[in-house]
Amino acid sequence: MSSAAAPRAQPIHFYPPKSTLQFGIRAIAGRFNRARWWSIGITQMLFFGLCWAQWQGRPLVSFDLVRQQVHLFGGLFGPQDLLLLTLLLIGGALALFVTSAVGGRIFCGFVCPQSVYTALFIWIEQRVQGTPGQRQRRQASGAPAVIAALWARRLLAWALWATVSLALGWTLTAYFSSAPALWQRTWQGQLGGAESTLMLGYAAFALAQAGFLREKVCQHMCPYARFQGVMATTQTQSVVYDVPRGEPRRSTAHTVANAAAHTAAVRASVPAASTAHPPSRGDCLDCNLCVEVCPAGIDIRNGLQYECISCGLCIDACDRVMDKARQPQGLIRFASQQGADWRHTLRQRRVRVYFALLGLTALAVVATVAWRVPLQVEVVRDRGVMARQLRNGDVENIYRVHIQNYDTQAHAYRIALAGDTPLQMPPQEPVVIASGEERTVAVAVVQPYRSTSGADPGRGVSTITPMALQVQSLVDAQQQRTRSSSFIQPR
Repeated sequence: MSSAAAPRAQPIHFYPPKSTLQFGIRAIAGRFNRARWWSIGITQMLFFGLCWAQWQGRPLVSFDLVRQQVHLFGGLFGPQDLLLLTLLLIGGALALFVTSAVGGRIFCGFVCPQSVYTALFIWIEQRVQGTPGQRQRRQASGAPAVIAALWARRLLAWALWATVSLALGWTLTAYFSSAPALWQRTWQGQLGGAESTLMLGYAAFALAQAGFLREKVCQHMCPYARFQGVMATTQTQSVVYDVPRGEPRRSTAHTVANAAAHTAAVRASVPAASTAHPPSRGDCLDCNLCVEVCPAGIDIRNGLQYECISCGLCIDACDRVMDKARQPQGLIRFASQQGADWRHTLRQRRVRVYFALLGLTALAVVATVAWRVPLQVEVVRDRGVMARQLRNGDVENIYRVHIQNYDTQAHAYRIALAGDTPLQMPPQEPVVIASGEERTVAVAVVQPYRSTSGADPGRGVSTITPMALQVQSLVDAQQQRTRSSSFIQPR
């Protein structure tokens, strides 16, 4: 039966893990375990699939560091889109703040790559080596044949871990290099040095983190675990133990003894109430199953601890025990310090502010993408060719116009002088640039002799005239850039 008072989420404590996790965690079925595996399936489908996805002949998600280009869901972005990257990072941080204020470290338990790959590696380990109890019994037997078989299973599990890690490293590399081309070079043994380093480096990193360090990353290396408590409030939904209902605990042996005494009392026609366990006993059977299934090896009954990743596996384990004991579920559950439900948690002021800022950031991202001009232009006066006076008296300057096309289609660009100016530009053919390509064009700008208004060349004084060049697409007038420069008359 649930306690009258709502479970009080306690301050975050620091306890040494109760379980050493030497033989891994115990598998448990339940709604939170199913949700974790759904999350693992969805995230890994996206991770392994997006690098192969194509859109109109271009990768859907790709990072080209050499050309400084990013292909993202049909768009092509470059260094000039730093504002968009900043907005996306701000949005990601705000989403993490919202998650922490509402559900604590629920991101760690269901989406964090460390938790995802650790769960995957543990699943492989248990399929090859057996359950933690089986491994412990084999280790304790000491028989040479059993120990040899144990090591053979362990080596096979490590080999499977290494295979998965290499697949992870290869897939990450495919986001920085075309996946089909990378696959062909991999089979031909022609991977480059950078590709091999990235693939093997990330594979070793994943193998060490998810295969061997596991909970040590959450306990000692993860910075999020250190400042998550700052973002949580008294209304944050966290995994808590219902102390009033569960304490004082009664062991399973005590429960069995009471059941036997109750049966004997019934047979002897003695009132059962006199032999049942005292009413002061709590519902916790002290079976320790919540500790055995915890990926961090903690005992949630000691209170909220910073190592807890809010995966909910202890809830699945406790609900299973309560069902067998014919007690209501919820001895361990998601709850807040104030006993508020999820709707009250979502309505707290901090969460509303986070959602408002997140909405503004999303609008800023949409506006930035909508008003973005996928054209980058740089104009530099050619320093290798000095300003010169032609035979007819005209003055000529040479400029280098660098054009980068970040649109998803090719464009023909017209280069012209901007504004009302006495300067002139000889007729020039449109510059055709393919999608994602760039080109530098030499452009001559002339000041006619009749309009020369500078100082007398004989006095050794040069004149600088401000000017601007405009680059515009012939098919899309909105794609244009104007860059300022200066026109110099020779001395």
